[in-house]
Amino acid sequence: MEVEGYKFPDAATVHGAPLLLNGAATSSILSTKSTAVAFYLPKKQATMEGAVAEKGAKRIQFYMLRDVSARDLSNAMLDRIRQNAAEEFATNILQTAQLGAVFGNRSKVFKGDLMVIDYNPAAQTTEFNLNGQKIGDTIKGDTFFPMMMKVWIGPKVRGSTRDALLGQAAR
Repeated sequence: MEVEGYKFPDAATVHGAPLLLNGAATSSILSTKSTAVAFYLPKKQATMEGAVAEKGAKRIQFYMLRDVSARDLSNAMLDRIRQNAAEEFATNILQTAQLGAVFGNRSKVFKGDLMVIDYNPAAQTTEFNLNGQKIGDTIKGDTFFPMMMKVWIGPKVRGSTRDALLGQAAR
């Protein structure tokens, strides 16, 4: 699948587990199209509830479509967590604070940069990689990654983004 000129393979392997491309879309930061994002899951899911509840390894992968300050990217994720995952936010305060630190040692992410966020179910951890290099500390807990998924497929996300990531045709 191709989004804004970036290709997403039909499958990925995360911690030895085969995953399928669930869907891909564009997403905005500060009302400007900023990322081409894809979800990889053990099996295809067409609803937010199904995708979030899916057991096993998972991946969120996105390419930057423009240069964005690391602070704006982090703040956009935090704002979407507050809007789309209020209950999970309350139980992931420490993990959410770690999310801010993931981008803390850089000033910008650049057009073409590849961010990969992987969930390891055996260790119940989430890792962030930028252009193949691990960034930030590994974030522990089995409720953090589902909360991160809602940044892109939560109830207050643009419908076209959510639908495309859930493999549904644009409405």
